[in-house]
Amino acid sequence: MNKLVVLANMGGARTPEELQLFLKNMFRDKRIIPGPFRFLVSEILPRFRTKKVWKDYEKIGGSAIYDWTEKLIKQVKDLTGCDVALSMRYTKPNLQDVIAGYDEVLIVPMYPHFSTTTTGSILDEIEALNFKGKIKVAPEFYQEKSYNDLIVNVILNQVETPKNYHLIFSAHGLPEYITRKGDPYVKQVYEQVEILKTSLASFKSISVGFQSRLGPVKWQKPYLEDVLERFKNEKVIIYPISFLIDNSETDFELKIEYAEIARKLQIKDYQVVSCLNDHPDFARFLAEFIGS
Repeated sequence: MNKLVVLANMGGARTPEELQLFLKNMFRDKRIIPGPFRFLVSEILPRFRTKKVWKDYEKIGGSAIYDWTEKLIKQVKDLTGCDVALSMRYTKPNLQDVIAGYDEVLIVPMYPHFSTTTTGSILDEIEALNFKGKIKVAPEFYQEKSYNDLIVNVILNQVETPKNYHLIFSAHGLPEYITRKGDPYVKQVYEQVEILKTSLASFKSISVGFQSRLGPVKWQKPYLEDVLERFKNEKVIIYPISFLIDNSETDFELKIEYAEIARKLQIKDYQVVSCLNDHPDFARFLAEFIGS
């Protein structure tokens, strides 16, 4: 049997052209913008947003999501002996091209929680493929003990004295109307934070904030900037709980934009823990998860 493991993610931009493709495909996704008008939006908005947004990407040298994932894939290949590849939802390589020639495919969404806007969108992509072989999609793994132990370790390794810091778990935002329709993502984020709290009780406090909102609709609260306002003259450490691989939301938003907000709020020390990226223990977790 010719088998492939696919680490499936959203995508990222390394050039203005790739950014325009990302925006066009994202706005065309029915999970992001419902209704037929999304096709008009996907043609118009990227023309206006690409130049402005690319200036932000230039500050981080383009998205690092590809480089980190390729390094991770090499380790998972070595550990499992499997063929392992990357697919992106909104940029290349796309899933259809990646799985061509294989009889059996295991797709591992690179999201620890389930959302209709992330894993749900991947399921839409699979349905549209008309793939003749066997496809299995791995479940969310936010409750897995070894995964959470790894998160605890990387957070505690960042600071010498946790009792002096407030820990904030930053999660990608979600429009409120999607949550009201039954999307489990926000509930799962809070469930994971409760799991992690037990091993992180030495921090001064533990909070959750949501980042990355876009458009005129109401988004999930509390917003990260509102959470930061509580900690004037305090020390803060951020962990991006809904991200596995560093990208523009972590490298630009958290490490640059929110760092500036923290400075204006007179936060004494503002730190962001990097995503797991190609951490050897994360590669080992994925190898075990794939084999289970």
